[in-house]
Amino acid sequence: MKRILSSLLVFLLIITLVPNFGVAQGTLAITSAKTINASSGESIKLPITIENLGYYEIQDIYVSAEITDPTYVYLTGPSTEYIEYIEDGDYEKVNFKVEIDDLTPKGTYKVDVTIRYDEIVQNETMYIRVSSNPPKLNVSRIDVLPERTINPGQKFNIGIELENLGDIVAHDIKVTLEGLDNGITLANGSSTQRIQSIPAGLKNYAAYQLQASKSLQPGNYQLKLKLVFNDDMEDTLDIPITVQKNNENASDLVFENLVFPSGTAGESQEVIISFDLKNVGKIEAKDIVIKAESLDMTGLVPKSLSQLKIDSIAPDEFENVEFKFLTTKNGETKNYPIEINIEYEDEMSPDEQKYNLSQHVGVFIEYPDKDANQSTPKLIIDKYSLEPDLVRAGDNFTLNLSFYNTNSSKTVRNIKIFLTSDEKTDSDSNSAGGSVFSPVDSSNTFYIDSISPKGRVEKKITMFSVPDAQAKTYTLTANFEYEDSEANPYTATELIGVPVIQQSKLDTGEIGFSPEAYVGQSTPISLEFYNTGKVTLYNMMVKIEGDFQTENGQYYVGNFESGSSEYFEGYVIPNAPGELKGELVFSYEDSTGQEQEIKKEFTLNVMDMPMEPEFPEGMPPMPEESSGGILKSKVLWGSIAALVAIVAGVIIYKKKKKKKLEAMEIDE
Repeated sequence: MKRILSSLLVFLLIITLVPNFGVAQGTLAITSAKTINASSGESIKLPITIENLGYYEIQDIYVSAEITDPTYVYLTGPSTEYIEYIEDGDYEKVNFKVEIDDLTPKGTYKVDVTIRYDEIVQNETMYIRVSSNPPKLNVSRIDVLPERTINPGQKFNIGIELENLGDIVAHDIKVTLEGLDNGITLANGSSTQRIQSIPAGLKNYAAYQLQASKSLQPGNYQLKLKLVFNDDMEDTLDIPITVQKNNENASDLVFENLVFPSGTAGESQEVIISFDLKNVGKIEAKDIVIKAESLDMTGLVPKSLSQLKIDSIAPDEFENVEFKFLTTKNGETKNYPIEINIEYEDEMSPDEQKYNLSQHVGVFIEYPDKDANQSTPKLIIDKYSLEPDLVRAGDNFTLNLSFYNTNSSKTVRNIKIFLTSDEKTDSDSNSAGGSVFSPVDSSNTFYIDSISPKGRVEKKITMFSVPDAQAKTYTLTANFEYEDSEANPYTATELIGVPVIQQSKLDTGEIGFSPEAYVGQSTPISLEFYNTGKVTLYNMMVKIEGDFQTENGQYYVGNFESGSSEYFEGYVIPNAPGELKGELVFSYEDSTGQEQEIKKEFTLNVMDMPMEPEFPEGMPPMPEESSGGILKSKVLWGSIAALVAIVAGVIIYKKKKKKKLEAMEIDE
């Protein structure tokens, strides 16, 4: 009996050590990095490590991958991989081939991963972060030899330095110079050159031999540089060329000994403008036409002919030229400009084209003080200010105004001033084409009884800017209605600039991390973040900070546009056990150029790496019990019930056998 009971107890112990296949569930999980870094133009493999975290072998596993937006990033191989089996505690790896287009914008692309086995479907998410930009060629320098500018008829060389501003090598570059039909032609060679490659951040050079036509008019000319590279990428850049007059061989007229009143002229006074027109060129200047015109006839009018003609001026010769003007009556005290224009040609000038030369002089005319009889007093805003200086959309602001009467003898009265704005909000915004500004607890109209000569009155008004106003400078118009001392009505307007900014807004999701971590082992920290404001966030950076080592602990987002979302995943490597605190730090510049910083904290419980348990040879490790402990184990209670039944059966059998022997002894 004791031997049987001992055997049953050993059997019970063995049963409790063996996992119950009817209860324990196998679990597969992706244990590799959830974010893969890549560059545009690359062909990569998306590695996925699948680990069996359960207690029994799992067979017939199908792993599928699907890219949410396959426009630029897409699968080039099978989208499903088959794994025959994964033993408990073991893992297998699968790879999916992914192509990233040359023009792929910088960003994070989502990959949906599905794992199917034993009628179980598990969904996981991975990300491909494209952090590089496609090749971008730019003209960094233009060399024109032998001079920066060229003369008609001159041969010259032009060198064009190309720089690759992208992150990917530009290869098989075909450089074609276009626009060579406007008086600039090839002197030698071909208009198309080839450059094998320009790596990211480096430069290369293309050179052409050109010639300007003899009849080419001086001025600025635009050539075009057409670039074809990386099989199907194209770009066109402007190449400016400046053509100047051939000073070495052509005529060249200049002003010398220019004489005009340097003092003050009075009313009804003759004014004489004279100068020598000299040819300092190499050949004769011909068909010379000289014009002198007053640009303000209210104070200065011509007294002599305003146009003269000279047949020719030989090299090193000059002609004296004189014009007479007369000041008017009842003008305004100020400076009156006179413009002198000269047109001429020579044997080298282009057909039907003339050379131009101009000069401006000013005559200051002072009139008797008529301010006492002035009939038009002026009312202006001589200064204004905003509180705060930059108005945030959706906030109140104070507009301080100073109204100034410029007249030195007349008072302005019955002054009505009202503010208007022609600018409206977008038709598809919440305010749907309404006014950007509105007064708060007041009207947008001021009334001032009077302003004395050279006097000023200051007013302030509180206004509100609508929340969906675009970030820019808006214009308010101040409309004046006033009278002078004789009740003559006047109107005027003044413009006021109001800079409006939109407040930046960055929202984040919940930080994803495991609350328990192990010393020396990397632990992923991840989250999604969103630009929910109305302006772009510039030079955005995400970093993990704390007393620990990191992997991929920094991500440069760049310009984060309104309505965009991004995903970040980095890894923390703890150095010691205990509670470990860290921060995800978001830094960026808002629309005003001010630096902003947002921090999100997280806490990890760091433990030492667990030791592997030792078991006697041939003895399997003790499986982890399900929730509730050993007292709730169906295996334990089932085994105890079976043991009790067996023991009861043995006892009954023994009693029956004993009674039977006793009965036989009685019979004997």
